[in-house]
Amino acid sequence: MRRAYIKVWRDLATHFGRTVTVVMSIAVGVMALGMILSSNGLMQLQMGAAQLAARPAHALLFVGGALYDGVAEDVARVDGVVAADARVQRSIRWKPALDAEWQDADLVAVADFTAQRMDLVDLRTGSWPDARSIAVEQGHVAPFKVPAIGGTIYFDINDRSDAVTLSGTVRDNYRAKPPLGRNRPAFYVTLAGLKRITGSRTITQVGITVANFSEERAREVADAVSSKLEKQGIKVRFTEIQDPKEHWAQTMADGVGVVLTVMAVAALFLSVALVVNTINAILVQQVPQIGIMKTVGALRGQISSVYLAGVIVYGLLAVAVAVPLGALGGVLLSGYILRILNVPGSGYQLLPQIVAAQLATGLLVPLLAAIWPVLQGVGVSVREALSSYGVGQGRFGTRWLDQFLGSLRGLPRMVLLMLRNSVRRLERVALTQVVLVTAGAIFMMVLSTHYSFIETIAETWRAFGYDGYVVFEQPQLIPEVVDVLAARPGIGRVEMWLWQPAQTTLPKIIQADAAVKGPPAQMRGDRGGSVGGNSSGTGWRVGLRGVPLDTKMFKPKIVAGRGLQAGEQRSMLLNEKLAVEIGIGVGQNLELDLGNERKVTWHIVGLVSDITNNQETGYVVREELAREINSVGRATFAHITMSDQTAVGQRRLLADLSAFLKARGMSVSSTRTSAGDREDTNAQFGILTTVLLTMSFAMALVGAIGLSGTLSINVMERRREIGVMRAVGASSSDVAYVFVGEGLLLGITSWLLAMPLSVLGGPPFVASISSAISFSGRYHLDLAGFWWWLLIVVVLSIVASWLPARRATEISVKDSLSYE
Repeated sequence: MRRAYIKVWRDLATHFGRTVTVVMSIAVGVMALGMILSSNGLMQLQMGAAQLAARPAHALLFVGGALYDGVAEDVARVDGVVAADARVQRSIRWKPALDAEWQDADLVAVADFTAQRMDLVDLRTGSWPDARSIAVEQGHVAPFKVPAIGGTIYFDINDRSDAVTLSGTVRDNYRAKPPLGRNRPAFYVTLAGLKRITGSRTITQVGITVANFSEERAREVADAVSSKLEKQGIKVRFTEIQDPKEHWAQTMADGVGVVLTVMAVAALFLSVALVVNTINAILVQQVPQIGIMKTVGALRGQISSVYLAGVIVYGLLAVAVAVPLGALGGVLLSGYILRILNVPGSGYQLLPQIVAAQLATGLLVPLLAAIWPVLQGVGVSVREALSSYGVGQGRFGTRWLDQFLGSLRGLPRMVLLMLRNSVRRLERVALTQVVLVTAGAIFMMVLSTHYSFIETIAETWRAFGYDGYVVFEQPQLIPEVVDVLAARPGIGRVEMWLWQPAQTTLPKIIQADAAVKGPPAQMRGDRGGSVGGNSSGTGWRVGLRGVPLDTKMFKPKIVAGRGLQAGEQRSMLLNEKLAVEIGIGVGQNLELDLGNERKVTWHIVGLVSDITNNQETGYVVREELAREINSVGRATFAHITMSDQTAVGQRRLLADLSAFLKARGMSVSSTRTSAGDREDTNAQFGILTTVLLTMSFAMALVGAIGLSGTLSINVMERRREIGVMRAVGASSSDVAYVFVGEGLLLGITSWLLAMPLSVLGGPPFVASISSAISFSGRYHLDLAGFWWWLLIVVVLSIVASWLPARRATEISVKDSLSYE
């Protein structure tokens, strides 16, 4: 058999172009799989390491009201608390230069950065802040144009610009970069510095750790701490449980990773389809050689092993190319995502388990795919094999499609030849179409997913109906604010809303008789991340929004039940996603803890589609909520409409409005435009689209290689036919026209087939992506995606057919008509 295996190497070397095509087609699929698996593995390692290094608090209690110095030491004495820490996080306005516009920022204060106990902030460059300097999150320097270390920024303190020096940059494990994080920079200061800058040392957050962490244990100890604080008159707004081993973005990263892995596996199997095509072509081309080997005594198994050995060599070469490139792609892809998440990236490394998976798939999958065509090909009899001459082979002319194309008249000869040649090997064309159609359908579905998310976001903000909003530091008298704002030039309608954080443990679902009945929602959903939701009794955060009953702005998208009505007591519209997670539906009651041991039961009258506030919202009548939290006649948010619909004009109006309100003694915490919020949210999903399109282009590359391989095989099979064409006067441009035309015809046909497939597959694709990232996206077809893919497939078809067409034009009459 030694001579047989020499034949394998000779075939690989003689048909070098074919070898490269097959190796690259397998390599792209194996590389894509390795890139995604490597990226998933590196992200899990790096995010886990970052989480452990940050020493996260097991429970965070967000509090309101002045806390005394030494609160951490006092809380640490509560039974079950291992360590406690207190810090401040508040909004502040800043600008990088005196002539710049004011912007919102977060100011985080820690007593002593060199003695942090939990939720560690790491120093990256420069020095820790002292009483007269501040630090900035490293990922916020470039996006927000923060000056370099040693530079000066300005805070808005009592309508004056207070200059502060930047001492260094830090990394905060819980601060993602824009656009994933909040669209505002984070500055870090000591409590002494906070006192000097703002005149206040009010603590807003208390963190604790417990021994032998579990969600149940952390909740139990946090409840004890909460009771102690509330007995002292300190309001606990809500509590958040953090798993010390799970990064806050791990669930989202895992969901996206699963989707990308599925796409990578699809790319691998598409590349394997090209192996089947190539093996079939080789066997058809070498039928006479198979006949000769059988004549001299070779058995069917021996001949099969020769061709399967060739497949193994293809796989080994592909793995040799794919493993290092897949590892590099994994480092780059994980680095891109980790940088946005503000997690340190990893250097280049080969993960043993990923290399093993690539080796197994690169060898076994092509080999298994090739077994059937090889057994079929070597099963030809000696007589059939030796009677093959290589001209006009196949069954062309016997099928209805062949007869239809043969009946066409009035078209140029080269067009007719191109049309008829394109379907001569229908099985090969079908496999090539599977690859191209799948790649095109997924590309168009990805664009429709992006468009669906953008439209879902737009629908949400249209439902609110405002152009901008003002957040007050303290509840304000509603009539006074409305009258003052309505009298300002450029402002249309004004509505005052009341916001209140609340929390629910696993609810007592009380079946109540209600005028409105909805479908039962008894589904249980576990909620990963910081606030778990399962049978252990951990709870969900609910952001209550008190809406004016006579609102003209708010027009929610109700997916079950009905809206709020006058005359009802404690009725609520609940976010549909949150309702599924809790396991509650229309017609049921939900008990919420509003803080300070105030528990109120609300009746669910409807479910709404709403992506704001982490999809943790509940809408109630403003006056009802005000009575429950002792804020009758007052509200904290002013929603406004503006006559100026430009982004610059709206930002300027809000800045002027903030200064005006402060001058009247109404302290403003922050202001935002609806357009700005919508753009930030769109940008977040742009990251996901970029990652998905990366895999789509990998699949498109597989399709282009497959098309090029198909046309190259056609050129090899038609060498004698090309010689005949040249002998009767066909020019090089005529020959090239036939093959480029075939490529374009196959590409455009795949586009026509991919369009309806993408429409059918679009809704479940959007649903799967939405589920993976916990987002209530609704499917919207993106017609522009059709035309983008047509442009791409035309370009790919021309590029893929250029090299085979060029080879065809170089075949001389003498070479083409000679026998092997």
